[in-house]
Amino acid sequence: MSETSGAGLPGTPTTLFQHALRLHRLTPDEPLFRNGEPFPGAKRHRHRRQRGQRFDPSRGDADVAKILDAYFLDARVSPHQLAIELLDVPVSCRYDEHIGAAALRAPAARARETGRWLIRHGTDLAPVAVGLALLAEVGTVDDIQLIQTIGLLSNAFGPLAVRGLDPGC
Repeated sequence: MSETSGAGLPGTPTTLFQHALRLHRLTPDEPLFRNGEPFPGAKRHRHRRQRGQRFDPSRGDADVAKILDAYFLDARVSPHQLAIELLDVPVSCRYDEHIGAAALRAPAARARETGRWLIRHGTDLAPVAVGLALLAEVGTVDDIQLIQTIGLLSNAFGPLAVRGLDPGC
């Protein structure tokens, strides 16, 4: 599979959303083969971990909540800059109350816009999971298709997608 985006720009990584959408179009009436794995950039992500950046669940989602709080306090910071900052922070792909609370402390419109951007443009699990967590708290009916599409990558995003589609979970 090519590492280029749907725009065909050489060297532009495929987003996880584009990946899910492309696989869904291949088999629209069936679950994604192997839940969409391997994801684009899997070699890049393995290489980063091999350089000593191991997953540390003790750091986890409380650190993400602090990053989100700082992001929402500074309107000059773009979602792209947030995505870069999230790359090396371990993020759970399940609901976390720290991240949920950070989403609710933020202006709802900015949290929604950020969540949508992270899901549509994220090329790594962490930023996309954070985007999905934001929409699980502040998403609207307009976000259902976005949540459903990224939720097709069910091993990675299934639990957060379910919460985003049914906040009572």
